Amino acid sequence: MLTSIKLSVAFRSLLAATSILLLSCNSTKRVTKESFIYFQNGLDSIKYIQSKEPIVQNNDLLSIQVLSTSLNQEQTVPFNTPASAGGVSSGYLVNMAGNVEMPVIGTIKAAGLTQNQLQKIIVEKLSPYVKDPSVVIHFLQFKVNILGEVKSPGTQKFESDRVTIIDAISAAGDLTDNGKREDISVIREDGNTRKIYKIDLRSGSLFQSPVYLLQSNDIIYVGASDQKFAELKGQAKAATQSNLQLFGTVIGLLTSIALTISFLR
Repeated sequence: MLTSIKLSVAFRSLLAATSILLLSCNSTKRVTKESFIYFQNGLDSIKYIQSKEPIVQNNDLLSIQVLSTSLNQEQTVPFNTPASAGGVSSGYLVNMAGNVEMPVIGTIKAAGLTQNQLQKIIVEKLSPYVKDPSVVIHFLQFKVNILGEVKSPGTQKFESDRVTIIDAISAAGDLTDNGKREDISVIREDGNTRKIYKIDLRSGSLFQSPVYLLQSNDIIYVGASDQKFAELKGQAKAATQSNLQLFGTVIGLLTSIALTISFLR
């Protein structure tokens, strides 16, 4: 009879433990899906992506190539910057006032304009000096800064003028396991103001975000999950306990030495 009761208690305990384990597994699967999988919803509503030209900003380095549709290309030489050792133009720097300084035609306001807008302005200013002028503009240093919970944080540089937030995250090695997919901030300077946009990688709505296509010098910050903070708190607590244990050991050793000296005396 006693043995039967013990077996019954053991069986119930086993069932309880199994139930807790299954609930834990189910909870883990649910958290994994909600926290880690990209583009879980909103994809059906995406029909097109609004393509926007990048805006020229202070400190951008631009390649401004002046051409002519006429046979006389020599007239364009004064306006083209010399090539570096690698055969690439050294470019025109947009200064802190938002201007570029070009030979002959002088100061041109560039910051705040798209490539097409700047091209039209330069073509108009070139008209008295170059017959049938044509201008091609590219960013020489399209860069974004990505910080926080990514595998390779830092400045990412691109040769293309069209860079998406997916490109930037990929270049940084993707998010870490502790990266918060629903808490990504894009900080963008717009003239004299600074705007902050929020991105949720779990939703397809990010493709319609005004920061899906990045601007040069955008800052991307990936927040840390609650689990990361819990781990850090646990590590700090463990370190504190270890220090207290060490302190207690040292105090005990000093006390033993003091008592031994006192006894010998």
